Amino acid sequence: MYVTILNTRFIYILLLVAATLTTACSVERNNPLSKAYHNTTAHYNGYFLANEKMAAIEKSLQEQMVYDYNLMLPVYPAIDSNTYKAFESDLEDVVKKASFPIQYHKNSKWIDDSYLLVGKARYYQLNFTEAAQTFKYINTNSTDRHTRHEALVWLMRCFMQEKEWDNAWAVSDVLRKERLNKDNARELYLARAQYHLHQGDTAALMENLALSVPNFEERDDQSRVRFSLGRLYQFTSQDKEAFKQYNRILKRNPPYDLAFFSRLYLGQVTELSNTHDKDRIAGYYRKMLKDSKNTEYRDKIYYEMALFELRQQNYDKAMDLLQQSLKENGTLQNQKAYSYQLAGEIYFENLGKFTLAQAYYDSAVQVLPQQAPGYAQVVERKDVLTDFVTQYNTIQTQDSLQRLAKLSDSERMAYLHLVVQQEEEQRLQELARQQERQQNDDMRASSPVNSNRNNTAFASNTTTASGVWYYDNPAAMATARSEFVRRWGNRPLQDNWRLQNRGNNEEPAPAIAQATATEAPAEDTEARQEAQVQTYLKNIPLTTLAMQQSEKLIEDALFNLGKIYSQKLNDSKQAADTYAQLLKRYPNSEHAPEVNYSLYLIYEKLDDAQKQTYYTQLKQKYPNTIYAKLVDDPAYMSQNAEENVKAHQLYDSAYGLYEQRKYEQASALLKQLQSHYPHNDISDKAAFLGVMITARTEKPQALREQLNRFKSGYPRSPLIDKANQLLATYSDLEQKNLLRKDAPSAAAATDQEAQLSQAKANLDMAATAVASTENRAVPQPKQQQEKKPEAASPAVTISETPKAVTTPETVNPVEVKQEAPAKPATPPTAAKEDAKQQEVATQQAEARQAAQVEQQTNAAITQAKPEDLVVTDSELAPRDASADSLQYSTDQDSIYYYVIAYPSNSPAFKDMREKYEKYNNTYYKNQNLTVEAIRYERDKVILVTRAFNNFKIAQDYNIKQKGPLAPVGRIRGVDFTTFVISSANYKIFLRKQDLKDYLNFFRTNY
Repeated sequence: MYVTILNTRFIYILLLVAATLTTACSVERNNPLSKAYHNTTAHYNGYFLANEKMAAIEKSLQEQMVYDYNLMLPVYPAIDSNTYKAFESDLEDVVKKASFPIQYHKNSKWIDDSYLLVGKARYYQLNFTEAAQTFKYINTNSTDRHTRHEALVWLMRCFMQEKEWDNAWAVSDVLRKERLNKDNARELYLARAQYHLHQGDTAALMENLALSVPNFEERDDQSRVRFSLGRLYQFTSQDKEAFKQYNRILKRNPPYDLAFFSRLYLGQVTELSNTHDKDRIAGYYRKMLKDSKNTEYRDKIYYEMALFELRQQNYDKAMDLLQQSLKENGTLQNQKAYSYQLAGEIYFENLGKFTLAQAYYDSAVQVLPQQAPGYAQVVERKDVLTDFVTQYNTIQTQDSLQRLAKLSDSERMAYLHLVVQQEEEQRLQELARQQERQQNDDMRASSPVNSNRNNTAFASNTTTASGVWYYDNPAAMATARSEFVRRWGNRPLQDNWRLQNRGNNEEPAPAIAQATATEAPAEDTEARQEAQVQTYLKNIPLTTLAMQQSEKLIEDALFNLGKIYSQKLNDSKQAADTYAQLLKRYPNSEHAPEVNYSLYLIYEKLDDAQKQTYYTQLKQKYPNTIYAKLVDDPAYMSQNAEENVKAHQLYDSAYGLYEQRKYEQASALLKQLQSHYPHNDISDKAAFLGVMITARTEKPQALREQLNRFKSGYPRSPLIDKANQLLATYSDLEQKNLLRKDAPSAAAATDQEAQLSQAKANLDMAATAVASTENRAVPQPKQQQEKKPEAASPAVTISETPKAVTTPETVNPVEVKQEAPAKPATPPTAAKEDAKQQEVATQQAEARQAAQVEQQTNAAITQAKPEDLVVTDSELAPRDASADSLQYSTDQDSIYYYVIAYPSNSPAFKDMREKYEKYNNTYYKNQNLTVEAIRYERDKVILVTRAFNNFKIAQDYNIKQKGPLAPVGRIRGVDFTTFVISSANYKIFLRKQDLKDYLNFFRTNY
């Protein structure tokens, strides 16, 4: 009985516990037991597993990073489509596990943390929009401030990935007012560092990295941030601070790569106060070279040794070490590019050997990735040096060819044969060296010692740095196979393959091929040498014309070389020497005015008394050039812009009066133009318009004198061909005694104009009569009317109506049966048509006679045929009469545009429209700007960004395009123009199609 009662109580207790647990499982309950159950289940069944997997993903991302230790290390691991695909299944698993507490344990305290994991997974899935929405939800609904802070930091990272920099900084400002724990403070400082890195603010970047350091728990993560700080301090010449950072890294037992590079850079930032310090650091580098663990870093060690020697100005020793660095096959990213670049810098900045510098910069561009920092600057310098080498080689080559041209024929041929023979000997020596190297490689590869070494090396390197087995790495396998084929050929897979001869169908071994090349028949060698001699002979300037062309090449190359020295290489001394050489060798050069002005500026900057010499030459020899004006007034160009605009307006008015035959008024405007604006840029066009007025109003002798004055005053004008044509026509008419004796009177001119009008009217009447006749029925040709058909001939199918003529009658041209009469008769209608044709022919003859009279009379007035004297091309006439009648206005407008004009074939402006659309969406998203590309000229494009509400905003946008973040902010070496224009002026601009005209207006008024 007692046992029964105990069993019953035990059962009741079990039922009570079960009921309690069942009640606790309900998400609707809020009692302590329910909370404990849901918190425990949510934490360990969902959140814990998702969090562990997320931690593994982030650790793997960090370990897979390939660092470029020449630069600061990235703040965050790079994420892209490749990383997303690699972790796609893991990230989906994180979302699935993190969603479990959200769905089944809604009253748990781990809901916010689970949402946070979902947001991170969306971030790594590159779904930044959904990730941002998740983080915003957490910030709005979470009661845990630390969770909200962490969500805001990740929201800031999402905005930065989307290039929404303003929103990112707004989040940073919100967090600035909050009190954060160590983890969130660390992540906030890193996020701000990433922000300032993209903004190019190095000082703020270093400040935030330094603030993040004390908040790290993981020492390796802290060491990476310290390394970045050390590099930044080193880049900004704060060597003491950099020394502290590298030293602290080494004290915390960092990973080997961090320790190696920290020790390496200590030598760069150590103060070299005495010889002992120098010897100590040099010995330290030698010790690192001997360490077998540093084999893969030998190229970097040699590079740092070169920098160490460069600090001591031992340039030759630095170059030797860089050569050693380039010979090593290290594994560091971009190291060869940095070695090439440093060699180019030494030759460029320290040794002044620009030809060698160009070769190294060219090699650096070939191996440096386009996304690498400083790539644009390397390309820019390479382009400058390439231009320099082109001009320099032109001078050297043409001088050598001219020296050969001055030799006798026998001496020239003997010299060329000697040169070709030396080239052949060098070729054979190079082939022999290649053969010897190949044989040595084969011997080393087949030796037992080397085979054992290779096997040992292979056994110790069957896995890559990322832990992937060698045979699972396609890149490593492809590299090994290409090396094997290069050395041994494409051999079949078989035993004792080293002892087997390769098949007859395969290519010969490199050594055999080279040996065959060295044993070429003597006849082929002689023929090749003789062909090379003939090639050299073709380039030698043996005629007067060829020598003049050679001299012109040298003259232009010297001028361009001087500009490169002065404007791009900032070498005033070499620029002055090159310009002086140009003036000495070509005193009458077309570049002489500009060269004298450039020399004046160089010596003025150096405060050298020689500037007076070139000032005097400009004022005496070239007083009418723009350079003579500039030495007295450096602001001449900008001040003259407004005068040019007014001069163009006067010229256009004068030309309009000339077309209306109001010659006196046109001449008066030309005199006003010359007296009020003597320094205009269309003086040749104005002078030639005066010539045309003289042809219409003065004696023939006056025209000849004015044409000769024009030719002597404007020898390089594009209208010089027109002047020569008029002089030739004048001489021809003079020989034929067709020139009039006196100046034409106004009445004569009026009579001739009346005759001209009448002649044109007669021509029009004749044309009208012909047209009306052709629209009538066409009579049968005479030979067809007189043709008699044969007796037995059947009816023939003909079509007598010409295809080009339509007849008013409805006639079937396919089938017309004709019976020939015994004697053809002319119908009355045809007789009338013949009479009308005779009348038309008479009118045409009269019109031709009137036209001849017109030409002869006009020639007597203007000394030439009208088509020879009337200049109708765009060089003399205004560009567009309707457009030029419109003037740009300075009135305020409601809409303004930003415009870029650039060459259409420039690689620097590739995809420029897409770049500006992305730029506008990032920095001016609220402006709703649109971008349109328009073909402006044959080789030029204009890019229009519209629309701005007022000029100030548009001009501010224009100014910001000079910054590094703008699409055109870092473009160098390409001629392009940016400006702001109102919508009204833009319409005029499109009609005028004159960029220079608007730029003059823009600079004058804005």
